[in-house]
Amino acid sequence: MLIKMICSLFLFVLFGCVSNAADVKPSKMASDFFRMPISEQAKQFKNHSLDEQYELFIFGNQVVHPPATHLASSFAEQGPLIVPFLKSKLKATQEEVTIRDIVLVFSRLAQLKLYDFSKDAELMGLLDKRVSDMHGIWKETTLEMVSTIHSMH
Repeated sequence: MLIKMICSLFLFVLFGCVSNAADVKPSKMASDFFRMPISEQAKQFKNHSLDEQYELFIFGNQVVHPPATHLASSFAEQGPLIVPFLKSKLKATQEEVTIRDIVLVFSRLAQLKLYDFSKDAELMGLLDKRVSDMHGIWKETTLEMVSTIHSMH
């Protein structure tokens, strides 16, 4: 399991930087944020609104090189507060790379044991459906993350 996660993260780093996704829109806020050292990014991330955090997270994983996967934990540390927000983003996106990124946050949320996914059949069904409908290179990695969520409850 650990080796699969390491391989998945390697693929994420290797291919995660390239995106033509419609969900990624550069902004001055994102440019300024990603000029900071990673340690400062972690401190400053929580000072942003949920919408801004989402923008930074998506931009950081789909445009920044290397991808800012560390922000998944910062996002997840907010616990149940982020679930309805991310659920709505998951429903709305048509971009597989964005589905991957949202599932990454949910998997970190599960790993940190900050949300009881077993009590949210709607979310688990949505995760299963959105990932099973994927066709691109991120499907297998994203399926593994959903499997991790399932195994933790």
